[in-house]
Amino acid sequence: MLVRLKQQHLPIALLISAIVGLFMLLYIAPAPAVRPVFQTATLPPLAVGDWVFRAGTSAESQFIQTLSKSEFSHIGMVVSLQPEPLIVHATTDDDPQRSDQVLASTLSEFIAPQFAHSFAIARPRFVTEQENQRAAQRVLQQLQQPFVLAERSSEHLYCTTLLADALQHTAIPFQPAWQQVNAPFFSGEYLFPSAFADYPEIDWLYHSSDTQ
Repeated sequence: MLVRLKQQHLPIALLISAIVGLFMLLYIAPAPAVRPVFQTATLPPLAVGDWVFRAGTSAESQFIQTLSKSEFSHIGMVVSLQPEPLIVHATTDDDPQRSDQVLASTLSEFIAPQFAHSFAIARPRFVTEQENQRAAQRVLQQLQQPFVLAERSSEHLYCTTLLADALQHTAIPFQPAWQQVNAPFFSGEYLFPSAFADYPEIDWLYHSSDTQ
């Protein structure tokens, strides 16, 4: 009987250990110092369709960076330029009044110190200007759609899949690499910002760490 009880308790003990380990990763890992507010006027000229990456400040962002072994935890697309570049992205908590949905943020809001330790901007070379305009319209059509973090074979809508789906009609197919994840409560194939950052056909326009 004692042996059977120990065997029954073993999966529970493993589950508790996994939860404690995840808690330590999310809440005890040291965070980089908050940077000053960035003056967007010093950035190079942007274009509709550019990708804006950031290394987020939240525990969730640190978890994503750890899983993907990447600097970046979030990505959005430039959809308009005037009076200030506007970024459409799928996010959980940038705006408490608009949580867990696709929303539009100004570039200043997207890279604000409370949300980003660092950021970078890249331009895909495989996408034409007309295709970028169409992709921007597609992500704009998703505004207010609910944020859904799920593995590849399930219905999903999060920051990377928002952009990837908008780019599925380019003449040169966009084929980012999905990553297999095996973590507590989080398994399957997921698309991380690193798949965009590591994509071969992009030009880097700016990286904030280069000037810090």
